[in-house]
Amino acid sequence: MSSRQILPTNVRPRHYALALTPDLDTFTFSGQVTIDIGVLEQTSTFVLNALELDVHSAKFYSTTGKTEQTYIASNVDLDTAKQTLTLTFPVPVPAGATGQLVIAFTGTINDQMCGFYRSSYTGSDGTKRYMGATQFAATDARRAFPCWDEPAIKATFDVALNVPRHMTTLSNMNVVSESEVKGESARKLVTFATTPAMSTYLLAFVVGELDYVEASSSGAKNGTPILCRVYTPPGQSEEGEFALDIATRTLEYFAGIFGQPYPLPKMDLIALPDFSMGAMENWGLVTFRTTALLWDKTSSSVNAKLRVAGVVAHELAHQWFGNLVTMAWWSDLWLNEGFATWVGWLAVDHLFPEWTIWNQFVADTVYSGLALDALRSSHPIEVRVDDATEIMQIFDAISYSKGGSVLRMLSDYLGIDVFLAGIRRYLKRHSYANASTDDLWHALSEESGLDVSTFMAAWTRQIGYPVLTVTSVDKAAFTVRQNRFLSSGDVSDAEDANLWWVPLALATESGQAANTADQTAALTARQGQFATPPHAVFFKLNHRQSGVYRVQYPKEHLDRLAQAIRAGQMVEVADRISVLSDAAALAVSGAGSTANVLSLLTSFENETEYLVWSEVNDHLTSIASLWFEQPEAERAALDAIAIRLFATQVQRLGWDPREDEGFLAAQLRTLAIQCAGMSGHKSVIEEARARFTKFITGNQAALHPDVRSPAFRIVVKYGGAEEFDAVLKQYRETKTADQKIAALSALAQTQDAALLDRLLNLSLSEEDVRPQDTIHLYRAVADNTMACRILWRFMQEKYDQLAGRYKAMPPMLGAAVKCACVRFSTRKDADEIEAFFAARDHRLVERAVQQSVERVRSNAAWLERAKDEVSAWLREHAASAPTSTGAAV
Repeated sequence: MSSRQILPTNVRPRHYALALTPDLDTFTFSGQVTIDIGVLEQTSTFVLNALELDVHSAKFYSTTGKTEQTYIASNVDLDTAKQTLTLTFPVPVPAGATGQLVIAFTGTINDQMCGFYRSSYTGSDGTKRYMGATQFAATDARRAFPCWDEPAIKATFDVALNVPRHMTTLSNMNVVSESEVKGESARKLVTFATTPAMSTYLLAFVVGELDYVEASSSGAKNGTPILCRVYTPPGQSEEGEFALDIATRTLEYFAGIFGQPYPLPKMDLIALPDFSMGAMENWGLVTFRTTALLWDKTSSSVNAKLRVAGVVAHELAHQWFGNLVTMAWWSDLWLNEGFATWVGWLAVDHLFPEWTIWNQFVADTVYSGLALDALRSSHPIEVRVDDATEIMQIFDAISYSKGGSVLRMLSDYLGIDVFLAGIRRYLKRHSYANASTDDLWHALSEESGLDVSTFMAAWTRQIGYPVLTVTSVDKAAFTVRQNRFLSSGDVSDAEDANLWWVPLALATESGQAANTADQTAALTARQGQFATPPHAVFFKLNHRQSGVYRVQYPKEHLDRLAQAIRAGQMVEVADRISVLSDAAALAVSGAGSTANVLSLLTSFENETEYLVWSEVNDHLTSIASLWFEQPEAERAALDAIAIRLFATQVQRLGWDPREDEGFLAAQLRTLAIQCAGMSGHKSVIEEARARFTKFITGNQAALHPDVRSPAFRIVVKYGGAEEFDAVLKQYRETKTADQKIAALSALAQTQDAALLDRLLNLSLSEEDVRPQDTIHLYRAVADNTMACRILWRFMQEKYDQLAGRYKAMPPMLGAAVKCACVRFSTRKDADEIEAFFAARDHRLVERAVQQSVERVRSNAAWLERAKDEVSAWLREHAASAPTSTGAAV
């Protein structure tokens, strides 16, 4: 029997008429909601959701046949623990009755970034201003009005807001009327058109002083142009131009590939100064963090441009996949988020083919999912969710990254045209309704002629993924065996009982995958034998990392792949990345050698692609982090490797962009300067200092936006209080969203414990660091190995305060917990973390705690296995590496 905490089914809403009067001076609101409902079973109680509301009255005006009757609730019970409102009537309401439930209530415009909340910004006159905004996903519509707050209970909505006359008011639909409020000339009543049938978590409204830019889509695929606007706090509208261009083009692209026009008359996107998520896909009114929507062509970085394009495309994908068709329950959250992740990247690739975005997808999305799913404390893509306290904990890399990666794997196997045809069938069949994972598989099976569910169920219902071990390689054939992969390396027989359908996707030096459309090229049993590609210099599995798995090769075969990389024969960037990533993951688990990974890294000295270098840096950083409390000479030797690899890229690219260079070259410059400088390269440090001095004295051209972040980090790390204060001043004064975060993150690189304490205490002051931005700071502090134990001590001392601050935002609290523990690598640390949280109520971050403890234990086992071999390797290769403060290589 299911223990899912859901509402009774005796009554169901069909339509809501919501009228609210917000007061941004007192941060309160009053409201009335009129809900058209049908009574399915005779009952004297209506149970719906409500939280942190004061309910003043509740009446049901009923019609049964020709009989009309008014029921006045004799008891109003608000259960905070269950987040329900129970209305009890003196006599039962008969089955079949219809009517209107009218509830009057008041509430608080809170500061928790959930429900109906307030967000602040600084006006042009230097005063603090406020706006009101909503964040209802996953279960916070109930904080704004009583409702049936479950995704499967869809209804239509009319919204009317009584607001100050000078403020802009937005909701999901277009405005149909504005009128002066009787007796209140300073206020207006704004009424919006009726929405389509939708889930409560997609309702949205915003009230505030706003600027905007607008444009219309072409209408080529939608049949009619869609008016799009990007709203911002006053004075920032020009920073919305890039997102606006993405939105107008993406709406047409999605209408074409989904076979259905965008169903609403307008699309608004708004940047909110305070926002707990990256963005939220409210139908017709998408809300964003400023860093995910705003991009300044004169002062934002190229990495910020990629983020804006990706997030906008992701949220617009939801307008169909999530809003038009919604998961039936949160256990199928991945249907929303996994699909929007994959198709968002598809849209960016369509708009910017020169960005070679699928390589970025591998580095960012595939490996993010693989990293989390290599833990026992991971969860299946289709995960059981019983109540509201559990839902926000699954907004993670499994639902987003693994979900998106699994869909990419399937689309590559079926072919993109067949896959999208199945998606069109799914959307058409379930429009304005709800669906499950099985419904998606059914549509894809009908279109492809294959029983998709038989080979995909394992990917969504089982935890984890396989590692394929290649053995017995000769000119004719090779053998492959699959087993579950765990980063700890200690898979039990019970954990290894499951099997997956695994497409092999063979690649050779020609770069072409062999037999990807042939079902025989998939491993479906524990072990199988396959033909070796004839006349190939080398072959590898998992071409372009299209599959969600790892591969282990015999050492001689891995050496052959390394030789191919050195010789420039492995043409696909994603293939070069996957060779290194798999070798590194296997070293962590004990199935491979960390010393061999260090040797493999030298295969990339002639590499020119940014994403490969990013992967090289990731694994160097992982090893250096593991070594953060090991002998200083060994840590210096690891820094020297980074210098040897990255300094040549700094020399090649320089500090200033060239007109003829591409998007990826700009990203590589940023990475190379940061890696070489933060590892101690003397000339890079000196150049960063010289340019920084010019920059803070008024020469903005001295530091291009792409290199400000690494320069700030370098001067803070190798400077003192003077440099720290100079970057802190930049953080406080800059208006550009991404550069503000860059400065904040740079402050975390100080090597002065007193400055770190000062910085961490600033993170608790909303006047200094917005609650949404503290996670950027904690992540940056976690990157500073000198600061790891300082951050953990801070977490212990301030946990109760942080838990109170983020009680309505479990993902942010969970992320902070992970940051505080991520670098540790002793069993003693794991025991201490476990004991600390065992003594506290940590239900809202239970998964984060489990995953943190497991990572630390995995790190401890990895260090124990690798310590001697890496020490020996570093001694052997020290002579060929420059010193950490040496001249350019």
